[in-house]
Amino acid sequence: MTESATSSEFLLGLEEYLKSLDEPAAASQLHTVSRSLQAEDPKLATARLHLQQLTARLPPELVDLADLDHRITKSQLPEDVYCAVLSYCARVLKNADHNQELVLLADLDHSITKSQLPQDVYRAVLTYNARVLKNTGQELVLLADLDHSITKSQLPQDVYRAILLYNTNLIQAQLGGRMKQEQDILVGLADLCHSTRTTSEVKDCYRAVLHYNARVLKTQGLEQLAQETDLVLRSMDREEFDQFVIKTQLSKLDQQFPNDKIFRSILNYLKLDLDNEPLQDAFSRSQIKSKIWLIEQLAHLQTHYKQVVVLAGWFGQIKSIFDQQLTYGKMRVVELDRSACEISDHVFNASNLENHKVKSVCADINALTLHKNGYEWSVENFRDGTAYNEKFLPNLIINTSAEHMTEEWFHQLRFKQLASDPIVAIQSNNLFDLEEHVNCVHSVDHMMKKFPMREILFAGELQLKGYKRVMLIGRP
Repeated sequence: MTESATSSEFLLGLEEYLKSLDEPAAASQLHTVSRSLQAEDPKLATARLHLQQLTARLPPELVDLADLDHRITKSQLPEDVYCAVLSYCARVLKNADHNQELVLLADLDHSITKSQLPQDVYRAVLTYNARVLKNTGQELVLLADLDHSITKSQLPQDVYRAILLYNTNLIQAQLGGRMKQEQDILVGLADLCHSTRTTSEVKDCYRAVLHYNARVLKTQGLEQLAQETDLVLRSMDREEFDQFVIKTQLSKLDQQFPNDKIFRSILNYLKLDLDNEPLQDAFSRSQIKSKIWLIEQLAHLQTHYKQVVVLAGWFGQIKSIFDQQLTYGKMRVVELDRSACEISDHVFNASNLENHKVKSVCADINALTLHKNGYEWSVENFRDGTAYNEKFLPNLIINTSAEHMTEEWFHQLRFKQLASDPIVAIQSNNLFDLEEHVNCVHSVDHMMKKFPMREILFAGELQLKGYKRVMLIGRP
């Protein structure tokens, strides 16, 4: 591995890929999600991110809900959330209902949210008492419960909880005889008050607000936003939270870019229930940046390569980046790991498997048979076990994993002098401390000594996170 194969680095790798496609909005979204996964509490950070983005996407008629979501994202303590919910209740009750008891309750909620000192709270509650008693003489049992709770409150959050409980009970008491739409609004509001009141953790408060958002969005016919909110809510209860977030983002990208097979391919890999670490390593930010760098330099030389060999090609994932700027006749991905070959053929490059436009070859790179007219190897069908011998004369040979092997493969090319006089592109790095890295380099000069070229077409270094990648392109 070249860097820690974290979920965050994986998403940052896809961000780099989207940047190379000139899709800045989609890239920025992945960057933001990736940062949420790096937070001290990724679930809370992801919920906050969703509410922040939801605020900007809500229609004008849901301005009160947008204001609630905005205030929640700024909340640091449970009492901040309680205050935001009460403020929202005040606005909804005053705007949506002409029932006198609920209008008075709206005024109480508003007054409580503006209270700065304990005496302000008592003054607000006493004022409300006077107005209710003078106006109707009803709801006295609920009012008595509120008064009792307030007198027992020791902390601001206790006061908020008492008011939220009173909201819940009084709203529920006012449900009778109303139209279904009015009932739905009040039931949702009562549920929000109850769910918020019964938790003391900010994360659980977010759950309550997300649930309420999903409910309102569904009643408003905003199904897409409701589904996205439900997904975030469900993710907060998942043990494999990171993987759930990744699958959600990949599904969105697959829908947004249906002609780009890479997102669907990664989803298909994840369905196989394999170890995710190799996948995350293969698509980490540094890996993707390195391959984009390679393809950009190759495109400066020419844009079509008749036959391409990718040595140590892993899952064949380089083809997706190759396709963005270059064309080719056929491509062979040579890899020692048989399972990686199968994944290359049937997951990442399945759409090009017909007529073997792209095909993996399971072989040891340092033990390949090479003639002046090209490589000779066995091409196997991994599904039925059949195979055939193939001679393959490449115009381009790529090895982005030279640090994992000796130079034997290169010297074989150097002394055979292939008839096609191929371009050879090599990448290595300076991560000497990794046990599996047996052939690292310090610099371009060091690499040129290890891999002498009679014609150098490009030589350079790319600084990455914690190390540098060195690249040499030329003809041996």
